[in-house]
Amino acid sequence: MTKDLQFANLSVTFCLPLHPSASSQRQRRSSALLVRIVLVLLILSMEGVTGSAIASPEAKALLQAKACGACHVIPGVQEAYGKAGPSLKGLKERKRLLGGRLENNQENMKAWLKNPDSIKPGTLMPNTGLTDEEVEILIRYFNTI
Repeated sequence: MTKDLQFANLSVTFCLPLHPSASSQRQRRSSALLVRIVLVLLILSMEGVTGSAIASPEAKALLQAKACGACHVIPGVQEAYGKAGPSLKGLKERKRLLGGRLENNQENMKAWLKNPDSIKPGTLMPNTGLTDEEVEILIRYFNTI
């Protein structure tokens, strides 16, 4: 079967076999599978962009309970658009914390969240009384936004 299509001054001819061979059918199925795999990978890669929308409900509840959004913009947390502290979006991408005072790593983040005044005396960041488990939950969340 031959099909002619006309687009402006461009003519395209498709030649499709009436009875495709087994190898062309396998190739089409393989191509369809490949397209599905690529779509799944694309969706999964977008999770990093939209991770805050699907991240830990425990972390969101904790951030709301401790009123972190009063001072910080926190993606994925309702009404968290404070301006007193830095935005927490992209926190995992930052090389340093606290205006360059600390290297951005898990241990420094733990110390800061547990007792901010011990890291930066006189800071406006309050000690919210986070437990070790709560700190771990927050750090995991920060790595998704």
